[in-house]
Order: sequence, then C-alpha cells, then structure tokens
Amino acid sequence: MRADGITEKLKLVSGKKGFGFIAIGIIAALLMLLLPSESEESALPEASGTYPSSAEYCALLEQKAERLIGELPEVKSCAVFITLENGYGYIYATDQHINETSAGKQTDKTIVLADGENGETALVIEESMPKVAGVAVVCKNASYETQYRIIELMCALFDIKSNRISVQT
Repeated sequence: MRADGITEKLKLVSGKKGFGFIAIGIIAALLMLLLPSESEESALPEASGTYPSSAEYCALLEQKAERLIGELPEVKSCAVFITLENGYGYIYATDQHINETSAGKQTDKTIVLADGENGETALVIEESMPKVAGVAVVCKNASYETQYRIIELMCALFDIKSNRISVQT
C-alpha cells in the first residue's frame, strides 16, 4: 500500500489533517520501544543470578562513564578510573531467639538456610551493589567549562560529591 493511501485513510478516520500524523508518530514510537536495542553488558545479574566480580563491575562502570563523557561535543578522548568504596553487600535472613535469664538477656541468631541448586545456601533478603568512592577523569585539552560539565555528569551518575571527582587535562 502506498504512503499516500495510508495518510488519506488516516485523514478520513480522524477528520483533521494533523491527527493522522500524530497517530503515525505514536505508532512509530511504540514500535521503537518494542524493538530490542543493542545488546550491551549489564551490571545486573544474569538469569543464573550471578554478579560480575567487583573488578569487572568497576571496569563496566568505567566503560559506561567514558562513553557518556565521550558524548560531550568538546571531548575527543578520555580515560576514566573508578575506585569502589566496598564490594557487594548482603543481608541474610536470621532466626533469632532471646533467652531471658537472671543474668540478663541472651540472644541467639542463626542464619536461615534455603534449598538451592548446589545444596543449602544462606537466604539473602537484601543485596546492595558496590558504591563508588571516587572518580578520576583524564581528558586532553579540556576547558574549565568542560571539566565542570564532566564533574556534574559524574556527580549525577554515581551520586557522589564533587570533591570525590578529579578531572585532569
């Protein structure tokens, strides 16, 4: 079917000229959302439930930060180095018993175990990703304005204060 025929049918359905083009735009936007995007590495667990190591996670963050900074029109090349504050954090489910004696209270905690693929494993109720402690960025010939924009980007991206970010030229 020709494009002229489609637009004519949309004009007939809508009764207004602009409505058909708006409908086409909405349909195109929905199709774009449904189509798979480029595959890229993710810091989220795979189907197996395993996370990359802290070093791999850090390298992934560095790559993504370099790509983001590279999108700035003034930046031709840059290198990003990230330090992590800690590794992955886990909070395990516990079974707690409090025994009151004449000497005081005594608390006994035991970690709850669950059946897993490789036998019994501790039941994790909360996981936290490693936190970024600091960022160092090296950009050749970056102006002060560009350095400031990079610092703003890194503050927003990693939720850290600007005094934990260094941008060098």
